[in-house]
Amino acid sequence: MTTPQPTDAPKPARGLNRSMTVLILLLGGAIALIGSTQTWVTATGFEAAHISHVQLSGQEASPIITAMSLVTIAAGAALSIARNLGRWIIGIVAILSAIAIGWASLSVWTSPATAVAPKIAETTGTTGMEDIADNIDVSLLPWLTVFGALLVLLGGIVTLIFGSRWPVGKTKKYERADQIAVDHDAQLDEIDTWDELSRGEDPT
Repeated sequence: MTTPQPTDAPKPARGLNRSMTVLILLLGGAIALIGSTQTWVTATGFEAAHISHVQLSGQEASPIITAMSLVTIAAGAALSIARNLGRWIIGIVAILSAIAIGWASLSVWTSPATAVAPKIAETTGTTGMEDIADNIDVSLLPWLTVFGALLVLLGGIVTLIFGSRWPVGKTKKYERADQIAVDHDAQLDEIDTWDELSRGEDPT
């Protein structure tokens, strides 16, 4: 009789797993989105009695921040079901979104007068730079958005580096018998385990 050889225990994927990366992308996108909806720049010192101040939010200063934040949130949600090619695309999108959010936020921080000038012109009806308010205050909220962008950047980099190593659970309801079987011996992450349970199968 031949003695069965012990099988090696499945090795966990190195780096952050998929569930954690999804959380990082969703959190980064949400932080950037929340930060962009708040007041970033406040201008005061107008001569007109009926205008005490003009406030500018992040999304008013740069609509691309809100757009890229929503793209990031969508990418994070898509990562939970994406396979190898999809993960690579999501990683690229996340990195580009993070760069856009960070660049736009820092642009407002470094040049608040330029950012708020169109809003002042719209509110006061003046267009000359000499008519811009004497006092322009910038809050720290652009840095909150930058922090969100850094989280998104981290999530994108992790997805590119480790995404191909994450296990692939069965995501199709019907599969042809001649297709290559998924390696169920590989360690599944929380998302794959939930997919197995939702189909009434025992992931263990």
